[in-house]
Amino acid sequence: MRLRLSCLLLLLPGLLSAQSFSEWLLHPSLSSATLVMENYSIQSNSFRTGTLAMLSAGFGNAGSPFRVNVSYDILSSKFITCEAVWQPTIGFGVHVGMQKMFFMTETTFSPTSMGMVGYSQAISYLAGYSSDMTGINSRSRDVGISLQGGLWPQDAYALVNYNIGVFNGNGYSFRDNNRAKDIQARIIIQPIWNLKFSFGGMYGHYNLPETGELAARHRFSCGFWLEDGKWFVRGENIYGITSDIRSNGTMAMAGWWFHPRLLLAGRVDRFQRDLSLPESTSTRADLCFSHLLTQDGSICYRIQYRHTFYSDPAVKDTDGLTLCLSFSFRRSL
Repeated sequence: MRLRLSCLLLLLPGLLSAQSFSEWLLHPSLSSATLVMENYSIQSNSFRTGTLAMLSAGFGNAGSPFRVNVSYDILSSKFITCEAVWQPTIGFGVHVGMQKMFFMTETTFSPTSMGMVGYSQAISYLAGYSSDMTGINSRSRDVGISLQGGLWPQDAYALVNYNIGVFNGNGYSFRDNNRAKDIQARIIIQPIWNLKFSFGGMYGHYNLPETGELAARHRFSCGFWLEDGKWFVRGENIYGITSDIRSNGTMAMAGWWFHPRLLLAGRVDRFQRDLSLPESTSTRADLCFSHLLTQDGSICYRIQYRHTFYSDPAVKDTDGLTLCLSFSFRRSL
């Protein structure tokens, strides 16, 4: 990865003048995000701590169509974003490198801004996170090339936004591990400024851990979100085929800003790991209170209660409480 990134940087002076390249290199926009979570299980009377810490930098001159985005996960010591972007117009752009997967829309919202603690079960099991059914844990990142843009732009939004790309399907690694490529696509239709409908999919493959043989990794999603500044409603369904296992997850979430800095949000999240086994279904009900301690939301705490229902009679339902502190920072040098 270092060699490829170095080759990319060597090309930049040819794309930019010496003066603009100096400004580009020395004046990046920097940001960071840190989350500290303390999870308490009521049934087992036990605590579990989770932490996320990430640094990001964006390099690009104002008005230039070219930029580079880099993000680094401090705890895992891995780059989770490393992409070059060329966006000459709002309707067409090219992204090359390690980037966030986009066949679903829930992860459009970062962990610091989504209004809840943690993504839905469907994201955890089907979108490349720690519980992914393929065993690929890449924080929903992959390496490839994609085209992105907005069509029929209005005053503050575009009626249609599209993403389509080809990826290695090997997570963080810039080196491919099989002959197959993953194809992802998504379209977002926004008929009015505060309403969006999304449709996405991925046709891919992965190596079975036992044999190394190629197996199906297909995903299909549809969703919506509606908001007016004081409240929001979001929903998404993700259907997955992992080898010969078919899964489905559905999430519905609503939130109300009853004060400019106080948010109350609820979410119902159902996931069936194997559609042929009704007992493989689990349903979560979350209620979360968020308090922005600063006007821009850079410092925030959340208190979330979760009850999990299991269809398997041999598994008892669980209850838990989570306290999450988040800190974010953004500055242009």
